[in-house]
Amino acid sequence: MKAEEFYGILDNNLRNSKGIVIATDLIGYKNGDFYFWKISSAKIGPKDKIILIRAGIHGDEIAGPLTILTYADRIIDLVHRSGLKLILYPLGNPSGFEAGTRYNIDGDGGDDGNNDFLRYASDADKWRWASDPKLNIRLPKETELMHALLKEDRLNQVAACIDLHQDYISNFPPAAYHYAFGDLSRYRNIVEKIEKLVPVLRYTFISAGQSSPAKSDAQGFIVRHDGSLQDLMFRFGAKHSITVETSGATPVGIARRVNLIWIYGLIELVKKE
Repeated sequence: MKAEEFYGILDNNLRNSKGIVIATDLIGYKNGDFYFWKISSAKIGPKDKIILIRAGIHGDEIAGPLTILTYADRIIDLVHRSGLKLILYPLGNPSGFEAGTRYNIDGDGGDDGNNDFLRYASDADKWRWASDPKLNIRLPKETELMHALLKEDRLNQVAACIDLHQDYISNFPPAAYHYAFGDLSRYRNIVEKIEKLVPVLRYTFISAGQSSPAKSDAQGFIVRHDGSLQDLMFRFGAKHSITVETSGATPVGIARRVNLIWIYGLIELVKKE
């Protein structure tokens, strides 16, 4: 699917959605220009709790963008009915999505991949944005733009960050696992719902492109400070910061349902809090 077609369908699906603003930027690559969308609640006050969702930073991981394409209107409605606000990046890598490649149309993953958001000093509590000029790190254009957009947001008000991925690197059968921080027991009900659809990878060594594998726990969680968007939002104080993973062998329809279970489940948790 072309990125332009994706945005056209999404725009049509959101025609009845109220209380949102769609902002667009144009990314100029060597091999073409692509629009980048950000959808947000129209009015976000200083005390509002925000749900931040991103899909498709890796262009070949289509389940996240397709989840948003199909259910964005319902997600927006649920967020607002729950008294919360939304920031949604529906297609984090539009040119890679169109080309079906992990990185963008120029094949540029930057110095450390396109999910590069923060870097740590020797002390794990000391960190900088990966785009900090003092670090002199080269980022791909879609990631560089998202850094700039995020810096305009009220990130200290993000209560939940949900980053939708698919693991096409590891050779797993249909399955799900997740990255998270904090008290993982609060997600037990969500994991139980997921396991009714697809097996959860428990006590499994998973590398997914990292230099060293990490072992998942009894619920399929991995805790790893890897400089990703999820890691960044944890450092900004998001109580819930989750990277959702389904294996590449998982049927897209099931992967979308897993994504929705996480989105709806976290909205409900934040609402109760």
